[in-house]
This record gives sequence, C-alpha cells and structure tokens, in this order.
Amino acid sequence: MMIGLQIAQIAMSFDGQQEIQPNMGFRDPSYAAKIYATGWQKGEPWCAAAAIVDWTEAYAAVPELAGKARSLYSLNSQQMAENFHKDPVWPTSTTVPVVGSMAIFADGNSTTSGHTAVVIEVMPDGITYRTEEGNTIPANATGNQREGYIVAQHVHQVGRPHSVTGLNLLRFIHPLEA
Repeated sequence: MMIGLQIAQIAMSFDGQQEIQPNMGFRDPSYAAKIYATGWQKGEPWCAAAAIVDWTEAYAAVPELAGKARSLYSLNSQQMAENFHKDPVWPTSTTVPVVGSMAIFADGNSTTSGHTAVVIEVMPDGITYRTEEGNTIPANATGNQREGYIVAQHVHQVGRPHSVTGLNLLRFIHPLEA
C-alpha cells in the first residue's frame, strides 16, 4: 500500500480522540502516549503532534524515510512547513493536495500561530479535499462552548480559508513514497 494511503488510514483511525481540556492530555491513554512521544507537553496546541503521529506510524516500516521525516518535524506548524519546504528532496506544494499530505495553515503572517491537518481524500475537482485534524472541533459544532477539542474531519478548498478556523493554507507537505 502506498504511504499516502497508509497515512490517511492511520489518521482516520484516530477520529474522535478527545483531549482533556484545555490541552492537558487525552482521554485515551494509548493515544496520549503517542502524542507525548512527539515531544508534546501539556498546555501546548497538539494539531502538529497528531499529524506527526500519523506520519510516524506510516513510515515505521521505512527507517530511512522515517529518520529523514523525524529530522524535519516540528510541533510548530509553520516551522514544520518551512523545514520540509527547504529540504531538497521532500515535495511540498501551495496548491496541490495529495492524500497523506500534511496541510499547514497560518494565522495571517504569524510564524507561530497556525494549524496542521492530514489530507485523507482529494475530490475529483483537485481543489476540494477532506482532512483529519487534531485539536479542532467537529464541523457541525454549534456555539462557543466546547467539551474539549478532538480529532475530527473537515472539508476545505484550495484558495479558501480553513473551513472552521478561517486560517489560510500555507502549504501541503506531500508524503514521500518508499
């Protein structure tokens, strides 16, 4: 199976994982252990950590790519986008979603505030894509109250802000196939 499809399947397997709010850990101890293994600490946003978990599990069988990816990961979404974009081998794009890609969103021009998601499906039009993302709310949530952020799916379009947060797409980090 292609790495991109493995990443998407792994990401979807974590759908519904819930934090202990606000960013203080996770209800499922097994998922918590995976997130902590990324270097994540209580009180920090965890969307990038969730994507790193998905990629880490998919690349576990390909040690050379796993090590390369590990050297480029960051819990800061924008820093991770920059790390992968500067790498001479790893593919990125500002307009082309690919299944298994990390989608990195930025809060305006901020270098610290943003969001990370994993592309789990690209629609036939090539610009509409569905993501699985941690540290978010369900797409159908109403009001400002929350029970704790979860891993949930959202649908986006290239060239439009994030469908829930309003953040702007910075770039896609495509999976490298073995």
